[in-house]
Amino acid sequence: MTPHHSANQQTNYTDFPQTDTREMHCMMECMSICTACAKKCIEEGHARTAALCAECADICALAIKSKSCQSEFQHQILDLCAQACRRCAEECSHMNAHHCQECAEVCRRCADCCTPVSSYH
Repeated sequence: MTPHHSANQQTNYTDFPQTDTREMHCMMECMSICTACAKKCIEEGHARTAALCAECADICALAIKSKSCQSEFQHQILDLCAQACRRCAEECSHMNAHHCQECAEVCRRCADCCTPVSSYH
């Protein structure tokens, strides 16, 4: 039986320390928020913003995977993630919808987490 963990509990996987980092948490949050924002933007008829949010979510997912497996390309992928997040934040910040403003803020945080300075440590 799998143990149940509440949202406030943190699981420590000692064999996988790369999965429990600030960058990983930022990327997971950004992936989730961008996915949700893309769906709302589609519903509201904002196809360009929706496509950018969806692409940002996909790049965050790739960055999560590359960091999890400690890919030899993880630093380049994290740099791409930061670029995509900055672009998505820029686009969403121009939208009036509250969900887009929240998405922009999360993307800015993720971009900061994924910048080469923080990801090489």
